[in-house]
Amino acid sequence: MRKLLALAATVATLAALSGCAAQNPADALTQGAVAACQAPTAHANVDQIKVSGDLKKVPEVDFATPITADEVETKVITEGTGQKIFGNQKVKLELAVYNGGSKKQLLSTKFDGSDATAMTLAPGQIPDFCGALSGVREGSRVAVLYPPKFAHNAQGIADLGVKATDSLVFVFDVLKVYLPMALGDEKSLPVGFPAVNVVRASNGIPGITIPKTAAPTTLSIATLIQGRGDTVAMGDNVTMHYSGFLWDGHTKFDSSWDKGEPLSAKMEDGGLIKGFLKAVVGQKVGSQVVAVIPPAEGYGAAGNSSIPGNATLVFVIDILGIN
Repeated sequence: MRKLLALAATVATLAALSGCAAQNPADALTQGAVAACQAPTAHANVDQIKVSGDLKKVPEVDFATPITADEVETKVITEGTGQKIFGNQKVKLELAVYNGGSKKQLLSTKFDGSDATAMTLAPGQIPDFCGALSGVREGSRVAVLYPPKFAHNAQGIADLGVKATDSLVFVFDVLKVYLPMALGDEKSLPVGFPAVNVVRASNGIPGITIPKTAAPTTLSIATLIQGRGDTVAMGDNVTMHYSGFLWDGHTKFDSSWDKGEPLSAKMEDGGLIKGFLKAVVGQKVGSQVVAVIPPAEGYGAAGNSSIPGNATLVFVIDILGIN
């Protein structure tokens, strides 16, 4: 009996270890993320499109014409192992576009990394890149079939010779997927940190309350969300969302969230104000950081066009990826 119990325990342990091994490590980085766009479910028509799967080579694409569908359809040609696309985030893509009526190639990047395009995927785009690529992993090659009403509102694209009845066929290589927002383990502000209060909306955009007290005179940095990704080092080019506020007046003077596009910046002296640089370097991808920056670590006595001289600044920063 004891031998049977021991054998059962061993089998259970091996099964548990096997289950852990089967999980994709990239999914730990995005735990807690919620899809912002609805992924397609139909694929009967896009399955007719033949695409070569070697991401190191320009894709070879073939399909019978005309090809179309009732809804947007996505086919994963080669599945990557990186993190998934959820929407409301920046991605870096190689792409080729074909007229579904004539098979004519309309445009293409070089598929060698030299002219890959970076874009922010969000709901409501035409064509709907966000929905078409929702759930696709970094490192994947996919084909997407856009019927006329979803490709160009069934109006055609005269400059490209696309008729109102023509579909569009896209082939994407997903080179890089950035986080949609800070994702990780929530932390409390440390004892002695200035009494700012940061509250994050469901879409990740933070709001902040600044106390009506004298501005601190020293740099204060705290991690509100501890990410699970790589650690940012000097020299890295980092993609991040941020909002900046004036301590006096409690007004927001800048925000990448408001612009709809995250900032990409190199971590180097002179590229960013000292306090911002110190807040980001040493943090993990996925982290949210709040920094209270005195004038000496900010814009000093001179200020700039939107910041008065000798202003103390408060930044909330989401670190989304290292380029």
